[in-house]
Amino acid sequence: MKSNLPLKSICIPAAPPVNVSDYVPLIDHPLFQRLRLRKQLGVNYLVFPGAVHTRFEHAIGSLALTQRLCHIQRIPADDARCLCAFALLHDIGHGPFSHQIEPIIGDSHKDHGLECLEAFTTELDECGIDRDRLAAYFRGEDPLAQFVSDRNLGTDKLDYLTRDALHIGFTGMPDVEKIQYYTAILEEGGLAIEEKFLEDIKRVQKFYSYLHQHGYLNKTALSVQRIFQRAVQEELAESHVERTDLWDMTDEGLSQWLRTGKSSLARSLIALLDTRAFHRSAFVIKPNGFGYVERRAGKDVQTCEWSRQKIRRFSETFSCCDRLTALENALAEELEMPPGDVLFAAMPFFDKLVPRDVRVFSARTGRGFWLFTKDRDHCQSLQGDYSRTFAIRVIVPPDKRAAVRRQSDTIQRFLEQSVKNVS
Repeated sequence: MKSNLPLKSICIPAAPPVNVSDYVPLIDHPLFQRLRLRKQLGVNYLVFPGAVHTRFEHAIGSLALTQRLCHIQRIPADDARCLCAFALLHDIGHGPFSHQIEPIIGDSHKDHGLECLEAFTTELDECGIDRDRLAAYFRGEDPLAQFVSDRNLGTDKLDYLTRDALHIGFTGMPDVEKIQYYTAILEEGGLAIEEKFLEDIKRVQKFYSYLHQHGYLNKTALSVQRIFQRAVQEELAESHVERTDLWDMTDEGLSQWLRTGKSSLARSLIALLDTRAFHRSAFVIKPNGFGYVERRAGKDVQTCEWSRQKIRRFSETFSCCDRLTALENALAEELEMPPGDVLFAAMPFFDKLVPRDVRVFSARTGRGFWLFTKDRDHCQSLQGDYSRTFAIRVIVPPDKRAAVRRQSDTIQRFLEQSVKNVS
């Protein structure tokens, strides 16, 4: 008797056993197996001990959600197979410590993922998947790709929110299955959710905001990330390794490269992570009207407020890691401190963080609208979340925090001049 049971399955948290029978050659490929050695949230595990989950686990989770979506949406078999392969491989281009290494390399994991597809030609043939069509999914040229990549409703987003929250230790993620049942691609293009379930997608967006406020943008996590990035930059400056060579390293491989490298500053910085002697905030810039968020903590930190325009100029100018390092060194010299003692834990500007607007449609009337246009209170609530969270932090070793705080006027004049110089 023929059985419908899967021949191969993988068990992961927050999902039933995932049927991978049709994709074993892809999963067994060394480039995919390497995702086991790359943490989903990079060095944030030093702040959230449970956040040791990997890109491999997320890829399998995205596959599981996409398989269910294909069943719900009755997507034809050939389309479904390619879409599921896209979900499985969508993060294949990630380097060590995931997003945290990309600003240093100066390239996107999405572009690198397209390059990696070249290595899967044989395996894609074995799975009956057209490589050119899959590449079109990576480039966003096929409308079906939105089911995976949409910034609000895609299976990538829905899985990583669920999975990251689970491993960080947060609760409150809305019902993903319900959202998938009432998501559709409109005739004019674009993914949308049925208006009866408007509150569910609003809850997803608020949960995304909550995760950023208390997880991804946690101030200690941002400090750890900058210490790590600065260590990598210092070692690159003294070694013969090209930036693009970092793509091929694993998390542990990159860490060992830093621990045993040529740069004494890189070695000392990575030692701070090993001993948890993280830099702490000494001077903080908040958006106008939100300085109280920092001051109410009652800690030994000086706070000032900037306009959104000034914050945007700073963020856009110093999003380049090399420029940020030059600024750090200049401020350290101004404060008569050694390089590496003064760092900036700066967040991306608002536009990159506030959830994107989402299309809402009525299956009964056929009409639709944009959520933020109709519900401005919801939009303003999300923007308020980020205004409260947003900060540009000058971070220093804990034992130098009080001394640096006493030089807050010098720091403020220095930063004001730095922004003027690029305006």
